[in-house]
Formats: sequence, C-alpha cells, structure tokens
Amino acid sequence: MHFLQSLYPVIRTRRRVAQMPQQNNIYTVKELNERIQELVSGEPWLGSLGVEGEITGLGTDKRGHMYFSLKDPSGVLAAVMFAGKQVYGLKFAPKNGDKVHAFGHIDVFVRDGKYQLYVDRLVRVGDGEVNAKLERLIARLDGMGLFSQEYKKPIPAYPRRIGIVTAGAKAAISDIRAVAKRRDPYAQLYCYPATVQGQYAAADISRGIEILDSMGLDLIIVGRGGGSKEDLWAFNEEQVAWAIFNAETPIISATGHEIDTTVADMVADRRESNPSTAVMHALPVVAETVAGFDRRLEQLTMLISGRIDRLARSLDGYDRQLRLLSPSGRMDSQRQQLDRIEKQINGLMADKIEDRSVHCDRLHDRMKSAMGRKYDMTRNALAVMTERIHGLSPTAKLINGFGYISSDGEPVRSVSGITPGDDIEITLHDGRIQAVVADVTGQEE
Repeated sequence: MHFLQSLYPVIRTRRRVAQMPQQNNIYTVKELNERIQELVSGEPWLGSLGVEGEITGLGTDKRGHMYFSLKDPSGVLAAVMFAGKQVYGLKFAPKNGDKVHAFGHIDVFVRDGKYQLYVDRLVRVGDGEVNAKLERLIARLDGMGLFSQEYKKPIPAYPRRIGIVTAGAKAAISDIRAVAKRRDPYAQLYCYPATVQGQYAAADISRGIEILDSMGLDLIIVGRGGGSKEDLWAFNEEQVAWAIFNAETPIISATGHEIDTTVADMVADRRESNPSTAVMHALPVVAETVAGFDRRLEQLTMLISGRIDRLARSLDGYDRQLRLLSPSGRMDSQRQQLDRIEKQINGLMADKIEDRSVHCDRLHDRMKSAMGRKYDMTRNALAVMTERIHGLSPTAKLINGFGYISSDGEPVRSVSGITPGDDIEITLHDGRIQAVVADVTGQEE
C-alpha cells in the first residue's frame, strides 16, 4: 500500500510544562477524577449556567433518564437530564435537531472521567441552525445538479489501482489491506491519510481527492470507519462535495453511518457503509474471476469448435455438390442411382414373389384343408341320405315280412279292387309269388 503525505498533519496540543515538584504524587484513577471533580465543583460559574445548542444523539434509558449532546458548528457537549428534573423542567417533547437553551451545572462523572452538563431545565428555541444550514446547502447543490444521476460515473468492474482517502489509523488501514489481499492480492492501493474530523478536515479530504484524482487511478474511496453525526460533519461540507463532483475518477463514499446520509454520499457515484466494505464490493475475488474467465474460455472454445465443425460440414456439402454438378459426377451419380433402382426393383420383385409364394402355399393349404372338410361333410351327408333312402325303400320294408301285391302290373291298394279268382303277384324281398285270389274279406267298420 502506498501512503501519501497529508496536507494537514495531526495538530498536537502544546502541553504546559509545570514546575516539577521534588517528589511526584501517585494517584489512582479514581482519586485523580475525584480531585478534578473538586476543582470543577469549586468554580462557582459552572454551578449555574445556560448553554445554547442543537440536540443530537438523543436517547432515554429504562428509568426515564434522558441522555443527549448539545452541538454547534464548533463543538459538542455531553448532557443528561434525569427523570425527576423532567417533571418541572421539560415542557415539550425534544427530538434530534431541536435548538434549545439548557440550564444546569457542569460536573465530572468520576467513573468515566468525563465532564457533562447536568440539565435542570430545557427550553426549545427553534429549529436547529446547523440542520437548517445543511438543508439549505443540500437544496442549493441539488438545484445545481450535483446529485443528478446523469453525472454519476460507472464503477469499474475490475479496478487495478484504488485510491483511499481516510483517517490514517493503523487498525483501519490494516483492515482495508487485509480485505484487499483476500479478494485481489494484485490490486494496488494508494492511501491518503487525511484529517477526517475537526477544523481542517474538509480541506484535507478535498486535497486528498484532488491528489488521487490527478494520478489516473481506476477508483477512489472516500470515508472513515464510522462515528457520530458530528464526527462525520466534514463530509457535509460544500468543499468536499465539489471535490467529489469535479473528480474525473469514479468515487465511492464510505462514511460509516447507516442512519444519516451525508452530502458526500449524495454526490458520490456510489455509497458504501465504510472503507473496508467499499474495498470488498469494489474488488472482485481473483479466484472467482479467474474461474469465470476459464468458464467463458471453455464456452468460447466450444462455440468456436462448433462453428468450425459446421463450416467443415458446409464445405463437405459444397464439395459434394460440385462433384455432383460435374458431367462425370452426374453420370456416376445417375449410374449409382440406376444401380440402386435396379437393386430396389430386384429386391422388391424377390420380396413380391416370396410374398406371393408364401401366399399361394397358405392358399393351397387352406384349399386342401377346406376340400378335405368338404369331402368329409359330403360323404357324411351321403351316408345319412343313403340311410334315409334305404329306410324309405319298399324293399327294405319287405325284409321285415312285408310284401308288394300287384295285379296286371298295377299295385293293389285296396281289397275293393280284387275279386275272387283274380291273378295277383306277391313280391317279397327275395323273389315273386304268383297266386289266385280265393276269397276277399273287407274290414268291418
């Protein structure tokens, strides 16, 4: 990671050098805080005073005690108003952004070693001047088009050189470097350790953006690792907004505050929660990127191979067409076609003859079987008819003792046609008898 020198180095408070006593007194932390509390309590003007400021960071615990801060453009003061004081000293529902007059006293909270304003009475003055000023700035910049989408620059998909404007804290820089190394160890980071809070913060942040923008980088990340709304106030300054807007390099704002949106967030090309997250989202994972390129290369190779195969088949088809269109090729083709037709005809004829032969064999078998059945049926019917005719034949009846009587060649059907002395002929089954009628007797009725 490359580090650039800040325009405004950290300003160290000049410490007063006291005259060293002959022997140093050793205090515990509690004892020291109590001594400081005694000093603060000994100042009469701190025992009863009023403070004007804008409410911020307002919160209430389960016992009803109200904790907040009072701010103005130059500083912040911690304050607390206990539930008992609110009964008579609070006549409105306070909220963040209210401009108020707070009356009470300053004291030291010994456990934490910090001083704060203990409020007895809270009076609302009007809308917070700081928020009103910010809203006027947002409205003016919006009217000038600094927040318009048409001016937003696209974030590069694979940035190689990334500039970062953030606080120079070692832990924050180490976290950013660790994130970048995990995702893309080949990415180059250029860090401008800026002053991100205080009087010179806006100018230093703007200077860092201008320096990194002049280096022709792929991306710039501007922000810090969180803080209260007051800590982030430098990113609401107009100077920072114009520095972001005028930059040629795409910029990601990462102020580390999810609740409030800073002016820098509105002007930047994209917003992230903090610089480490911005680096994580800006840099793709190299292994995944390489794997993606490998997949695409494989897909392209398959597409090109398929294209080559299709072209090769097309060339083969054109070659066959050329051969077929030539006279010798056409004759060969027609000769082959005739051969195929002849083979097809021979095959069809052989199949047809085979089918007919099989059909004739089946018909012969069926006719032979049918004739046999017809012959058997006819022979059986003839036998039945023969039996029936034999049963109806007079000769068959003569066997049983019957005879056939005739006279002068005519059958004798009744005794009335015969008279005594007539010659008759009796035919039996084995011969004839000539007889003379001796007497005729009719049946009695």
